[in-house]
Amino acid sequence: MSSPTPHGESSQPNATSTSSLESLATRLDASVSPTSFLNDLFAPLLPPPLPSSQRPAPPALPPVDQSLQDLLTRLSMLSQDTAGEIETVMGDVGRTVPRLGYDLQFMRESASGLAVGLGMVQERVARQADWEPVEKKGKKEDESEAVKTYRALEKLTHLDKLKGRLESARDTLREAESWSTLESEITTLIGEKEYAKAGQRLAEANRSMVVFKNVPAEWEERKRLLVSLGDELERAAGEALREALRKGDEGLEQVRGFWEVFEDMDRDDEFRKWYFNEKGRGVLDLWKGAVLEEGAVEASRFTTFLPQFYSLLLQTLTSELSSIPLVFPLDQAPSTLTAFFQSTLDALHPPFSNRLSSVADHHGDAALGELVKSWEATVELGKGVQGLVDKIVFNTQGGLLSGGLETDSPSPLATTSPNALVSPNNHRRSPSHAIGMTRTNSHTKRHHSISRRFSRAPTASFDTSSPGTVDDAWETTLYEPFLDWQSSYPSLEARYLSVELETMASVWAREGRRDGKSVVGEMVKRGEGVWEKAREAGERCSAFTLGYGARGLVEAVDMSLKKVYDDQRRYLLDLAKSQAAAHSKDKGDELDFEGGLEDWASFQTGLHVLEACKRLAEKLAHVEEELGRTISEYGSNLGAKRESWGAEKVTWGAVSLLQQSTLNTAELHTLVSSPTSPLFPQSRASLITTIQSCQENLQSTILSPLLSQLSTYPTLSVWQKEPAKSKSGFDLPEFSLSPTGVISRVSEGLLDLLRVFEVYGKEEGVGWSLGTLPFTPPGSHPSGLGEAPTLEIIQTTWLSSLSLSLLSHFTSTILPGISTLSTPGQAQLKEDLGYLENAVRALDVEWEELGIWEKGVGLDEAGWRGAMKEVRDGKEKEKEKEKERREAGKAEEILRRIGRMRGWRLV
Repeated sequence: MSSPTPHGESSQPNATSTSSLESLATRLDASVSPTSFLNDLFAPLLPPPLPSSQRPAPPALPPVDQSLQDLLTRLSMLSQDTAGEIETVMGDVGRTVPRLGYDLQFMRESASGLAVGLGMVQERVARQADWEPVEKKGKKEDESEAVKTYRALEKLTHLDKLKGRLESARDTLREAESWSTLESEITTLIGEKEYAKAGQRLAEANRSMVVFKNVPAEWEERKRLLVSLGDELERAAGEALREALRKGDEGLEQVRGFWEVFEDMDRDDEFRKWYFNEKGRGVLDLWKGAVLEEGAVEASRFTTFLPQFYSLLLQTLTSELSSIPLVFPLDQAPSTLTAFFQSTLDALHPPFSNRLSSVADHHGDAALGELVKSWEATVELGKGVQGLVDKIVFNTQGGLLSGGLETDSPSPLATTSPNALVSPNNHRRSPSHAIGMTRTNSHTKRHHSISRRFSRAPTASFDTSSPGTVDDAWETTLYEPFLDWQSSYPSLEARYLSVELETMASVWAREGRRDGKSVVGEMVKRGEGVWEKAREAGERCSAFTLGYGARGLVEAVDMSLKKVYDDQRRYLLDLAKSQAAAHSKDKGDELDFEGGLEDWASFQTGLHVLEACKRLAEKLAHVEEELGRTISEYGSNLGAKRESWGAEKVTWGAVSLLQQSTLNTAELHTLVSSPTSPLFPQSRASLITTIQSCQENLQSTILSPLLSQLSTYPTLSVWQKEPAKSKSGFDLPEFSLSPTGVISRVSEGLLDLLRVFEVYGKEEGVGWSLGTLPFTPPGSHPSGLGEAPTLEIIQTTWLSSLSLSLLSHFTSTILPGISTLSTPGQAQLKEDLGYLENAVRALDVEWEELGIWEKGVGLDEAGWRGAMKEVRDGKEKEKEKEKERREAGKAEEILRRIGRMRGWRLV
């Protein structure tokens, strides 16, 4: 019997079979099934087979277990690697597949280009074939001469091209030979302040760099040297340039020479940086040194300082009108001026936007006023800068047309005098004398006389399109700090109006009088102040947003007016309550219809208040109309184009930014093209509510004596009166009942109201806004302004509204207050209701609930139960009809109340 394989031997097959993940993967791929793979892998660990007569020895399990663990680990690693490779392949495919279409398109285009090229080659070969000897065509002598001539010309062309290339290579090689002494030459020239020669030497070295383009190491080394020497020359020349700039006009010749030095080094932008920093130093110092305190006196505020700063900035730009064309090329003068302005604004410290934010933060809700002042000053600066740009464009265009612009053409531009260009007076002394060098002939042609840079040729045609277009980036730099605030205009305007109205309200609170006779003047005076604020808001919208904030303007004004009307309503209600209390204390509940109402303070106040409301409504309609016209005029700004825009109000850059802002919405264009009516719906609704409150208050004043009489009606003893009995014990019926004294007086009072409105119906406030009276059918009377109704309509409408108000109170409050109703009480109540119904019918008034009460009170118990059943059945049938169901529910509630009074209960 064989013994188990030692552990050392058992590990050897495992090591050889799973020595690497690659071999394991290869072996796994070669296996037919997982079972065969495992059998092959662990075969060395199993005991050899024995004859069938012998009992097989058990295998050594620990090595097998160890090998299984190792195999599981390697299979897990192999699975992870496989998953990673699959993800990599998928990523490569995802990146490659989208480019296949592009590659195919590129191949098609290349094939098309190749076909075109082959066609051209074929045409050229065909043309050359025409010059072949003419033995084949019968014209041998003539064709031979033509071929000879063609070949000779072609050879001359080739030789001329070769000569030019050889000369160019010779010049380049000569320049390349001097690289060994370049650094020492530049250092010496800088030390001798020969900045122009140093710049020219660097330019020559830069041109020879092409020799080393195929040797990267040499090219990089020489490029670093050029940059280093250029930096050294720039520092030295920049300091000298600064000194020349500080000399003013006397140093312009030197400044022009330094421009050419920087131009040779291809460092035009660096020259402009030196130039702009020195020229704008005074402006930047003023901005940086300003001590601004918003909470202090007016003189130290930002809005006071800003116009002063802008004035100095504009003066600085104005002085550059004559300097810039003498230093920079004429075609670059306008763009240089705007670049100077833009770089100065960019160099402000602290930035303009930071100071603007500080001002807004300090003023809080009242910041809009300061922002508008700053914006208006900025707009004026923009118009001034645009004027300077237009002026320098005009001046430099004249210089271009007269021949002031240098050209590489060998023939000079024509002038009025044939000797103009060769006259000694027409050539200035080279600025190289001022900076220590003499220019070569290749650069002398750029140095025309300064006096000729603004000369005009009388015979030249003026073409405004010849110079390049001036970049308007300066406008973006100037106006962009305001853009976020302009986009927030709706909220800014709402907050600003709120602050102003609160200030006005505090003044009104100190000056307000509780005298009813002064209510009209007081309300109108307050309204005038509010409307003036609305007009100012429109002016701010036009100035600050050019009309793009129209939607925010309408919303802010609407909310502000609504708040004012709400406050006015509370004020009037408080005034009415105080006067009503005083009237009740002094005179009780009497109402002297006979003597008139002249001494009735509450009534007089109510009339004055209605008159004031009418004036408020008239003014609101006028403000809506006026602001609507203003908003319609904004349409010209919304659809403005650069070509047709006039800069009288503001330059185009401000309009362009606003067109790209969040203010420019479809809703804005809809509002401007067709303003809604009413323009201020919330204000109008609040005013209508105020009018309704005033009318209800006036009605309460008129009806107060009658309502006071009715307040005792539920407690009359007649409701609990027992029926009279005969000697035999039977109930004796009562005949010829009369209405109670309360109902008689109330009915007479309603009829007497006709005389009241015969006297006061002509009052301005009474005959206005009849459509807002309580219980007036919608649409029966116009609630707004228009033709005044007749006195008869006024009387009828007011009497109807008063009667219905009284009846509503009577049926909803007074009658339900009767707790118990005896049989005699039932008869008396039926008599009272019939009497009252006849009285109101005389005024052409009907109240459905009064009729339901009258019919219900006249029913006996059986009739009452039948009526309840009928109402319930009708309510179920009319379940789908809201109006009928509501009326049935109302009748059911009244019958229930009557049943409780009589002590009847439904089974």
